[in-house]
Amino acid sequence: MLISFDTNLLPRQGKVKSVAIATLLRVADALNATVAIPSTVLSESINARRHDAQQAIDQHSKAVSNLSKYCAVDSYYVPSLGSIVQEWEEELKRAFAILELDGEDAVEALEREAMRKKPAKSDGTGARDSAIWLCVKREHFRRSGTTHFASNNTDDFAAKKSDHSLHPDLASELGDSVANFHYHTSVDSVLKALCSRVDASVGAESFSGSALLSVIDQVVGHEDLRKFPDFSDRSPEDFGPIESLEFSDIDVRSAYSAAGIVVGFLAASFVMPLAPEVHETLGTSVSGRLGGWFELTADSRVAEFDVSLLRQLAYERPWDVEIPTLEDL
Repeated sequence: MLISFDTNLLPRQGKVKSVAIATLLRVADALNATVAIPSTVLSESINARRHDAQQAIDQHSKAVSNLSKYCAVDSYYVPSLGSIVQEWEEELKRAFAILELDGEDAVEALEREAMRKKPAKSDGTGARDSAIWLCVKREHFRRSGTTHFASNNTDDFAAKKSDHSLHPDLASELGDSVANFHYHTSVDSVLKALCSRVDASVGAESFSGSALLSVIDQVVGHEDLRKFPDFSDRSPEDFGPIESLEFSDIDVRSAYSAAGIVVGFLAASFVMPLAPEVHETLGTSVSGRLGGWFELTADSRVAEFDVSLLRQLAYERPWDVEIPTLEDL
C-alpha cells in the first residue's frame, strides 16, 4: 500500500509530525504501508520553509533593532536560515519515503502545462502539479497495489469543488487499476479510510515504569522547554535526579484501531518530584501539561508514548511558598 501527500497537506510551521500525520504514520507502520512524498513535494516544502523562516528572521532582526534604540539587548542564539532549512529537510526525509521524479515524467509535465491537460490549469500553469501526479501514478502502476493520494488542491485533482472524487480525466489514465486508487483532500480522510475511530481508556496505571522513564527523558529534553522563562537556560542535567512522575487529568483526545493496534493522542497533567539535592536550582518539583501519542498493548497498557508538546510548565520552589503568620492562623 502506498500513501502519498501533496505539499499543501504538509505543515508550514512547527514539526512535520502534526496530530494527523503522526497518527497516520503509526497506522501505516502497522499496515506495512509506505508513506511517501514525491521529490517535487520535498523541494516545494523545503522552499516554503526557507521563505517563511527568512521572513520570520527579518521580522525578528527588525524588532531587535527597534528595541535596541531604547535599551541594551543581550545577545542570544538565533538559528541560521541554513540550519532551519536543513533541519526541516531531515525531518521530512525521516518521516517519509521520497518518490523520485522520472525524467520522462518531467518532460510530460511540461507538455501537459503547454497543452492545458489535467492536472495543469487552463491558464497554462501547473507543471509541478502534473509532475506530482505523474510521479504518484507511475509508482501506483509499479506497485500494483492500493494507493491513497491526498491533496486539497481540488481545482486540479478533484472532479469539482462539490465532488471530491478524482477528476474523470485523471481517473481514465489509471485504466483498470482505478479501483485501487483513492483520492483524498485531507490526512483525516486517509485515516478514516484505513482505520476505525475507537474509544480508548488510558489511566495513570496504564503506564509501566519504563514508559514513565521514557516520558521523563522526553520532557527534560523537549525543545518546548525553551518557550518557558523558567527553563530557557536549563539543560537536561539540571533536572536530575527525578524521583518519579505522576499523571492526572488524562484526556484521550482521539484513538484509532487498525491491524490489531490502537494508537491515539492524549493530554495530561503531570508532576515530576525532584530529589532534595535539586532543590537549590529547580525546587521540589516540575509540573505542567503535556500532549503525546500513545500506542496500547492488547491489555490496554501503554507500549509507547511520544511527547509532542508541553504546556503550562513551571517548577515549584519552597522559597516561593508563603509562610503563614500567626495572624493568618
